[in-house]
Amino acid sequence: MSEKKDNLKYAIAYIPLVAFFLYFTEKNISKEYSKHLRYGMILFWMYVLISMVLKVLWMWWIVPMAFTVYLVVSWILAFKAFNWDSVDVEILDNIWDTINDKINKK
Repeated sequence: MSEKKDNLKYAIAYIPLVAFFLYFTEKNISKEYSKHLRYGMILFWMYVLISMVLKVLWMWWIVPMAFTVYLVVSWILAFKAFNWDSVDVEILDNIWDTINDKINKK
């Protein structure tokens, strides 16, 4: 039963507001769970930034496509996490490491 709970927790981590809430409120976060929460947050912020840039550049008609891509990628990663497939996205890990380096230097 615990394995199913973990699977569900990992999949729920890709829901944006839930990911932020859980990342900052949970006390005992495993390394694997933390990774899924970070991926969910990074994907959401990437979508937000891309949509803002597209709106500033008057390319607002592309925003729905960006949202669709965001949903599909999040759904795929959540589905893989729920089915215990390994989810390692090196690009998202690099982004997270860069953000941590910038924050820790201040």
